[in-house]
Amino acid sequence: MKAIILPTGNPDLLTPLTTWMPEFLLPVVNKPMVEHLIELLVRHNTKDIILVLKHMPYETEQYFGNGERWGAQISYSLEKDYEGIGPCLGRIRARLDESFVCLPGNVVTNIDISGFLAVNVKGQGEMTISRKKNREGNDEAKETEEFSPFIMNPKALSSVLAMPAVRDLKHITTSLADQGFTLNTFYSSYNFMTIQSPNDYLEVNKLILKGEFPGIIVPGRELQTSIWVGRHTKIRPDARISPPSLIGSHCSVRSGSVIGEDTIVGDNVIVDRDVSIEGSVILGNTYIGSHTEIKDSVIRKNSMINVPQLLNVYVGDDFILGDLDKRIIAGKGERLFNLVLALLLLFVFSPIMAILYLYHLMFPSRKYFTSEERFGSYEVVDLQGNMKPKAFDLYIFRSKNRLIGKLPGIFNVIKGDMNLVGNAPLTSEEASSLKEEWETLRFKVPTGLFHLWEVEGGKDITWEEKVVTENYYATTHSFWGDVKILLKSLFRIRYI
Repeated sequence: MKAIILPTGNPDLLTPLTTWMPEFLLPVVNKPMVEHLIELLVRHNTKDIILVLKHMPYETEQYFGNGERWGAQISYSLEKDYEGIGPCLGRIRARLDESFVCLPGNVVTNIDISGFLAVNVKGQGEMTISRKKNREGNDEAKETEEFSPFIMNPKALSSVLAMPAVRDLKHITTSLADQGFTLNTFYSSYNFMTIQSPNDYLEVNKLILKGEFPGIIVPGRELQTSIWVGRHTKIRPDARISPPSLIGSHCSVRSGSVIGEDTIVGDNVIVDRDVSIEGSVILGNTYIGSHTEIKDSVIRKNSMINVPQLLNVYVGDDFILGDLDKRIIAGKGERLFNLVLALLLLFVFSPIMAILYLYHLMFPSRKYFTSEERFGSYEVVDLQGNMKPKAFDLYIFRSKNRLIGKLPGIFNVIKGDMNLVGNAPLTSEEASSLKEEWETLRFKVPTGLFHLWEVEGGKDITWEEKVVTENYYATTHSFWGDVKILLKSLFRIRYI
């Protein structure tokens, strides 16, 4: 039987968590949320899984791949706009030639999939829905109305697809029942929590640590009751760890620090001296500066969400909260490389530039040398960590020769506005036209004077092809790749 994992209807409800990463990859006890669902399905021998992606699909597919790591076979369906269960299933109808189980992607659950499937087979109905019983044995119907796991056969699916207005689970079950379809119900005392807000996200992590979701696999070695620690993590003897808590792999907890109860520390985190953390989630690759106190918050690198106050703050001081992904030394080396090479190019081309500038002075009305506003990579613009493309004045010569036109841009490289190689600086209209998530990947790398699409695309390349090439460059760029682009740009001049 196939399993389908559907996306969050409105990922904006999880903002700013979903501005950092796809909702499928939000770490719950240091594992992506959907990884827990995949492990659950595989444990119950359901290994053919379709992930329906909408928000940041590239990152999700890159992480899960074909599913071999989990012993599963994972395929994907991409949604531009998620319009509900019915339209989503309609797009993958050709792949659903037998009964399938469907789960929401923004949940944590320990539902007995085998028992669920057994009820479906025994009932011989067109659809089986799951309903959670609480500790008193009462039916929690509200969970089903919002969206709980269900099983459906192709006959029921065909009927659903014939009713385009039917989108959510409540309307689907009502419509099928009205048409005389047989609906079974699986009652169980499993736990099920939908993550629809930062508060839900923090709460579900705490509940798992407290053992409220039996069967969920917490990564790491349990050093003592309800204290898990990952591999290659160093904890100073005078640091204090209180249960329940989880510290990931490759972490450092330094002298005098206190990791209080209900705390989860992600992988590759440094907790400096005399830090106090309680009831919080520290996401991976984060530095917590000494003497910092954190409570009931979600921290990711330079950003902090105080959940009770719904306050999102960007901390620009790396000595308080820092980003361990920042390649500070490498970044300084890259800047030095660009500066030195730009000065060298300025020396080589200075005679030509001097002549062209004199031409500009002789004929000022032609404005041969000019500057135009352009937009480059993202910059943080407020305390909430919101970002937008950074504006700067790009210097140019008005020339049909591509290389000559770019020569004044060497001054932009020297000033630090951009690198020698990167994505093209955009006009205001071009920047505002990039609205899809995949199109904005280009802003994650520096702006450059020379570009991949210039040396690979040819003079007739379209705007759409430029966008695709630049987003490809953003996901594959490297230092030596930039060197090759620069050499091709200088020695294989094209007029475009």
